[in-house]
Amino acid sequence: MSLWIIFFVIFVALAFEYINGFHDTANSIATVVGTKVLTPRQAIALAAVTNLFGALAGHAVAKTVSSGLVDSAFMSPLVIACALLGGIVWNLITWWFGLPSSSTHALVGGICGAAYASSGHQANAIIWSVEKIKDGKVVMEGVLHKVVIPMLSSPVIGFVGGFLVMGLFYFLLRNARPRFVTRFFGKAQIVSAAYMGFAHGLADAQKTMGVITLALVTATAAGSFEALPSWCSFLKMDKTQAAEIALLNLQKKDLTPAEITQSAQVLESEAQKLKNGEFREAFLTMAATSYRVAGATDESARAMRSAQATHEALLDRESKRLLPKIPVIGSMMAAKFTDWKKSIDGEWSAAEKAGKTPLVATAKKVDELSPDVPTWIKFICALTMAAGTAAGGWKIIKTLGHKMVKLQPVHGFAAETTAATLLAVTGSLGMTVSTTHSITTSIMGVGCAKRFSALNLSLVKRIIWAWVLTLPAAGIVGYAMVRLFQAFHWVP
Repeated sequence: MSLWIIFFVIFVALAFEYINGFHDTANSIATVVGTKVLTPRQAIALAAVTNLFGALAGHAVAKTVSSGLVDSAFMSPLVIACALLGGIVWNLITWWFGLPSSSTHALVGGICGAAYASSGHQANAIIWSVEKIKDGKVVMEGVLHKVVIPMLSSPVIGFVGGFLVMGLFYFLLRNARPRFVTRFFGKAQIVSAAYMGFAHGLADAQKTMGVITLALVTATAAGSFEALPSWCSFLKMDKTQAAEIALLNLQKKDLTPAEITQSAQVLESEAQKLKNGEFREAFLTMAATSYRVAGATDESARAMRSAQATHEALLDRESKRLLPKIPVIGSMMAAKFTDWKKSIDGEWSAAEKAGKTPLVATAKKVDELSPDVPTWIKFICALTMAAGTAAGGWKIIKTLGHKMVKLQPVHGFAAETTAATLLAVTGSLGMTVSTTHSITTSIMGVGCAKRFSALNLSLVKRIIWAWVLTLPAAGIVGYAMVRLFQAFHWVP
């Protein structure tokens, strides 16, 4: 694979992030502009800074996008570029009409459509619903649990939350002077707008980070970076081609002890080349498990000691970091490391109960591991989103901040606080929830608490139709782009 293809994919991903900036970030600052608490330039500056902090705060959503939606076997850098183009086209269409549709679901739709086309119309290319063992506990992952259910439930939560919060404010402030309310919430809304920007970075900026990470992991595992120039070494991920081949071998049935031992030796050797991290621990634990199956007891004990030492070193390093100790947001900024011994033991037990081959199941679990997003990707995505915010988005700001319902600072504070809390909670859980859906339905709920007639219902209907069409429309474009690339023999 040519190096230019990787840079092309990164360019397309950043183009999506830029468009996301003037498309989705407009949602996060629309209320504070609509209530005239901040000028557009001040709101953009606030959004840019808080987006950056939010983007650097976690990685759960990025991991979902990079490994939890489609089978990576059908994804290549150019297929990923097609997926991004699907999201870009739909975003530009809705932006042109000033409709606050979801960039999140445009991206997910593009990824699913592209994967389906690349697989030759195989339904299993899309991970719809799957049980996984995480730290010994069964968790449900896939498009249904990480995208569809949150897509349906988050607007309801946003609407009801906005309605209840605003209703509470009406009750608490029923005897307050209007001048006091406006002045107090004018200042408080700056805090809620910053909170909204932080939550938007935590939820939305990570999606493109996950896509870029997926492209780099795919290229590294395929061996495309074997002859990479030294100045491009930052592109390499921890999942090497040799480790990928060993994991694929262990997923075959009826292996001989010698074949299992050989794959275990490769995993242990590749792990020792890596710096302390989750891949090193996972490879060593899988090597220890494989050695045990092959009857190599001493080798198994040696690999497991190295795996446990790696895990303890990760925990020790995290305990010394300052950011996780910050009140309230510290838990979101803390790295959450998987205990791979416990995780693989749980996967092994579940496979035995289900009548599956345990070694195959555990090897597949390690093969599905996605890396943490490198810091350079976080910074470049966050800065690109900020640049997009500065470039435009005023059509959507006008729609949300003025046309849908007339807002005062107290309404803006209630809507932003509700939406930001929803985004922060779901973002920390790795759910791909839409910023657009969260803030728009929160504004609707606040408007209904004010009075039902305050909502512009014809506009609300247009927005809802844009939401309904986003996933399939972006999926169709992503599918069409892959088919076009296949026609030119750019994609197999």
